[in-house]
Amino acid sequence: MTKGLRLVSLVALAAVALPSVPARTADHRDAPGVNEDPRADINDIYAFINPNSGNVVLAMTVNPFQIGGGPGIAFGQDVLYEFKIDNDGDNVEDLVVQTTFTPTSTPPQRFNVRGPAKPRLPGTASSLLLEDAPVISGPADGTVVTQGSGNVLKAFAGQRDDPFFFDLIFGFRLLGISPGGPLTRAPGIDFFAGINVSILALELPASALRGRAGDVLRIWGTTGRPKTTVRSGSAYLADTKSGPYVQIDRMAIPVENTVLMPTRLKDAFNRSVPAQDHLFREEAILHLVAINSDRTYSQTLVDAVLFPDVLTLDVSKGSAGFLNGRRPQDDVIDIVLQAASKGAIAGDGVNANDVPFLSDFPFFAPAHDPTKPIPAREKTGNLDSSLDPSHGSNLIREASPLGLPDTLSRAPLRRRASTSAKATVDAPKRLRREGGPFAWLTRGRSFADAGEIRSQSHRPPRPL
Repeated sequence: MTKGLRLVSLVALAAVALPSVPARTADHRDAPGVNEDPRADINDIYAFINPNSGNVVLAMTVNPFQIGGGPGIAFGQDVLYEFKIDNDGDNVEDLVVQTTFTPTSTPPQRFNVRGPAKPRLPGTASSLLLEDAPVISGPADGTVVTQGSGNVLKAFAGQRDDPFFFDLIFGFRLLGISPGGPLTRAPGIDFFAGINVSILALELPASALRGRAGDVLRIWGTTGRPKTTVRSGSAYLADTKSGPYVQIDRMAIPVENTVLMPTRLKDAFNRSVPAQDHLFREEAILHLVAINSDRTYSQTLVDAVLFPDVLTLDVSKGSAGFLNGRRPQDDVIDIVLQAASKGAIAGDGVNANDVPFLSDFPFFAPAHDPTKPIPAREKTGNLDSSLDPSHGSNLIREASPLGLPDTLSRAPLRRRASTSAKATVDAPKRLRREGGPFAWLTRGRSFADAGEIRSQSHRPPRPL
């Protein structure tokens, strides 16, 4: 199999579920253990600086593939949603922010946030913070809650537009992963346009999160359920739950588990901790080598950027964007495709979300109204309609090395790019100018200090 086909095959295997089930991308339904548990399935994690206040915003999306106009899916009443923060560089959480939700029998469902505070026990078994921990509470109906005690300044929980954007169908049809042959349209249609998710977003002062690593924070999200659940067997008696919350899912860097882990290891990866990522290192390297045929490059990419699977946020750098944290507007798919393929694939042509994000907290766009059209499904939007539809060859750089059919490798790469498409078009030029794809990865934009941030805050991991 050619390396171009290998890349999309890996994405396809991780992204395509049964025919009756929506596709898996980012970390939407990324592993067997969460495929039937959407309330505990973390789709994406965001950590960035609010440019209006300088505070840190932490956000998590769950309950994927909600249709606009349909009833929103509640958060899990027996799920513990956690943001974990390592502030001394050892990849073990020093602080946690926990959120629980009430049953839906008495609407509206409500949330309770505790923390940030030192966990009672770090790792994959979590206990609720002490009752005297700072708490902010409110309805999980899309209301921004600002009152409360402690260091959580704002909180939001409710249904919103899915902020993840990717032209999944065009990429699969282009390389023959999906049947029917290449599409004749230009790339740039967002597969996730019009889809809603459930979002939990919190805003906290950076001063409440700093530790021995100074301004550098390492952040990831987890979900967990009680270790023991005894079903009452009665409509009048509640089930009994006991024991610590056992971790079901974790997520930080987008598509990491989806693309780099085989199915047999996906649940194990989700139920492990960042300090254990070295156990999965060789598997990740092998998957990258299958994509780019360069082991040295793949090792460097894993060690300097991808592992441990945490979002590194240097709060002194402001709202710089991925890999300095992750903002909703960051085009992570183009970045990941370029990095994994050493620049052979420039991107998917979707350079922005289907609807605009908000300019202040909670930042994520409102849930879709089914009576209104979805812009990204009406027209390509991101790319000029004059783009040559020759099987989308503009997505592939250096087509011959990828082993694509002559009809693709010889197709003209004509494009009159709009401003929004310029980053995708210019990326390969930037790769060559700055000394190769990994040089662009570590020196360009917010990647500039990714390796430096990780190395300067590194400490030997504590025993698990």
